[in-house]
Amino acid sequence: MSPSVTLLLVLSAVCLLQSVSLQNDQTVTEITELKDEIRHLSQSLQMLNSSMLKEKKDPVMFYAVIREKTLTYNIDTILVFETVIVNEGGFYNKYDGIFMAPRKGMYLFSWTVSGSGSNTYTVTELVVENKIISSAGEHHKGGGYSSGSMTALCEMEKGDHAWIRSTGASTGHNLYSHDNYPQSSFLGLLLLT
Repeated sequence: MSPSVTLLLVLSAVCLLQSVSLQNDQTVTEITELKDEIRHLSQSLQMLNSSMLKEKKDPVMFYAVIREKTLTYNIDTILVFETVIVNEGGFYNKYDGIFMAPRKGMYLFSWTVSGSGSNTYTVTELVVENKIISSAGEHHKGGGYSSGSMTALCEMEKGDHAWIRSTGASTGHNLYSHDNYPQSSFLGLLLLT
């Protein structure tokens, strides 16, 4: 064999070995990157799983009343049930009377409105994101204190808002909510996610 052919074979062998070596280095780098990515995805999955388990365990419910007040509401006024008895999760706001859904699911709401006076109305409706779900009320014709109640179910998306407001049934809605008399109240809870 001639020296030039031998040199060519040696150079080819060296190039081939370097190519295999470079491919091995690249493969090792790719495997390391894949291991890092798998570790990152595994950590993300564990955090997501923990978050979902926490959401499933944490109850969402509130119950609030209006105490020691006699009020007259205009049309489309949000009623603020300022005395909070239960607020698991803290999603009912006692300052504006609005509940915010922490997650998508089926929610149950119930409310009672109480009134007094002669020939007066107290009519309210449950509103979720400006959609009327149901209404409740009472028409007071004589002495004493009467109440109207309603219970409703509705699907809510995460971040949706729900509240009780007066309706257009009358220009003035009389509300009478005092201790030792029927009180106006509002409750809600997450049934299913």
